[in-house]
Amino acid sequence: MSDLQDLKEEIRARNDIVEVVSQYMRLQKAGKNWKGLCPFHNDKNPSFSVIPQLQIYKCFSCGEAGDVFKFVQKKENLEFVEAMEFLARRAGIPFERKGVSPERASEREQMFELNNLAARFFQDRLAKSPEVQSYLAQRGILKETQERFQIGSAPDDWEALTFYLQRHRVDLVLAAKTGLIRAREQGGGYMDFFRNRLMLPIHDVSGRVVAFGGRALGDHPAKYMNSEQSILFDKSRTLYGLYFARKKLSGEIPAVFVEGYLDVITAHQAGFTQCVATLGTAMTEEHARILARYNPRVVICYDGDAAGIKATLRGAQVWEGIGVEGAEVRVARLPEGDDPDSLLRRGETAAFQAALDNAVPRVDFQVELAMKRHDIHTEAGRDAALAEVIPILASIRSLSMRDRFAQRLAFLHPLHDINARRAIEAILADAEMHARSARDQGYPLTEAANRRPLAETPPPPTYRPPNSRQWGEWPMTQNVVRKGEGWPGGEAGRGYDRRDKRRAPAGPVGDPTPPPLETPALTGAEKTERQLLRALFSPEWRLFILSRLQPDGLVTPQGRQLFACIARTPAASDGGVDPLPLLRQIEAEEEEAPASEEETAGADADANSNQNSAKLSIFLRHILEDSPYLVSNELLNEAAVTDCLKRLQQHRDRQLQRELAAILQNEALTPEQRRAAIQQYHQRVREARGSPPSEEEA
Repeated sequence: MSDLQDLKEEIRARNDIVEVVSQYMRLQKAGKNWKGLCPFHNDKNPSFSVIPQLQIYKCFSCGEAGDVFKFVQKKENLEFVEAMEFLARRAGIPFERKGVSPERASEREQMFELNNLAARFFQDRLAKSPEVQSYLAQRGILKETQERFQIGSAPDDWEALTFYLQRHRVDLVLAAKTGLIRAREQGGGYMDFFRNRLMLPIHDVSGRVVAFGGRALGDHPAKYMNSEQSILFDKSRTLYGLYFARKKLSGEIPAVFVEGYLDVITAHQAGFTQCVATLGTAMTEEHARILARYNPRVVICYDGDAAGIKATLRGAQVWEGIGVEGAEVRVARLPEGDDPDSLLRRGETAAFQAALDNAVPRVDFQVELAMKRHDIHTEAGRDAALAEVIPILASIRSLSMRDRFAQRLAFLHPLHDINARRAIEAILADAEMHARSARDQGYPLTEAANRRPLAETPPPPTYRPPNSRQWGEWPMTQNVVRKGEGWPGGEAGRGYDRRDKRRAPAGPVGDPTPPPLETPALTGAEKTERQLLRALFSPEWRLFILSRLQPDGLVTPQGRQLFACIARTPAASDGGVDPLPLLRQIEAEEEEAPASEEETAGADADANSNQNSAKLSIFLRHILEDSPYLVSNELLNEAAVTDCLKRLQQHRDRQLQRELAAILQNEALTPEQRRAAIQQYHQRVREARGSPPSEEEA
């Protein structure tokens, strides 16, 4: 504790408060003190005073006061430890985070230096590349903006950055760990990670470069690529542009989420410095909590296409579930076919500001989408719109707000023309029933509640309205208990038990919502299996996966069968396998092979399934139809493939553990049988991992 206090006092002594404050505002000498306009409120008379003798500041108008740490916290929107680190770096004092070893801290500092060196290299290459400068001019990005964001260019060369780092006597192993270069798979040595890309440094809240994002300048299939995960960079906790936006977010202005790097850069250039973006991932709870430190309100301004709408709703769901007091999310609606970059490049700043000013709550946005998708002038369209609106209302926690929406949407209900109040009550009852069904199924709204990524969570139950003959029966009337649904223990057909003198239940026996007809979502293990099977066709990963993956480690029978087919298929000249001839071959073999009655029945049962098809050809078609990337803007890399292999191994281990637990639950087993079962389990684990049997079993 004394060491931390000593460090704090050393930082304070090396950062004169007058010099620090002068970097943010103009001060004038007034006797022994300094005065100026207060930066924390709309000050017209100099009421802000800095007292050098005490190393404090105080505003005699708004009452804001503190020391140099408090001032930096307020102006830079930093936590206390971050303010200490900020001032320590300013004074050239080594600063180590609590719990980080000196070796680890030294490695972090070296990685920061490497990133700074790489940023200078990319900026130098941009100055020597007229083609990239022309591209930036076409995008309307000014020279000052390029310098502010440290925009650079990676040449179309395999080893340009590698040679540059070697000339500066850099540890290439650490450079590879930082994500700037990577080891060659064959022949040894290193090669550049980014090639022929517009380079966009990613800063932390202190302004240090922690990673890079690269936009393809050619026809590369991966439009954007980020640096790989490192001890400096975690994209689930990093927001692009936050370093430049944090000062503006300290006021009443909420953060604005846009989709990509260039959207952020163009928005900041146009004066909308509150804009930030995630780095190729959906918004996470960590993103939301980081931003909530600055302002609990946020505006989402994504593209209006299907992917943008999906990301908007997912982000709104995450933001509403973080549990921060005052958290509010609104959705900005841009003109059709526009995004922030295109709108601002045309100089339509007023239109963009109007979109932000007129941003609507998430529920209003969803209801508007539902109305646009259906023709509400027809009975069928109103029924379909109501079916889509009910789950939206069920997601509203405030009952008073839910009631207001029910009043607005009552015209969709068939009972509206007969009795408007009954229509409202019916909508509210349906919404509550849907919400209760979702709660009963334990559908989580946050990753913390789910204890795993939300992507692995099955969707909430689908609301399906009753048919026209059932409208008004529940909960408006008491004629729900029909023949055969009487009081438990009474005779069939009796809705009232005379012996007990109590009225039979006035509602349905169970949940009237029919089970959803959608295909069950793929599990995480099934997604991983399909990812590896897709990668088996590529020349880059075929041998890598074949040498490390055992067929028994796959999840589905179709996956193991397809793995065997790909493994025995001769590779082309480039080392890959063309999937189309293989698909034709499998289809021909399935047509020639006689199907048994069981197989025919199984095929018929799977005809409507998009997930687990009995036919290998259908399974392969689904594999090829899925996206070839783990993340929408990142190609497969060695870390991603290795992670997939690790996940399959973990799934196999858990499966074996469940089988062993089921065996050991049998109380009739003798101790010898239990030991034999455990030994057999260990042997199966070793076989699954490709390990030889133990010496005792051998």
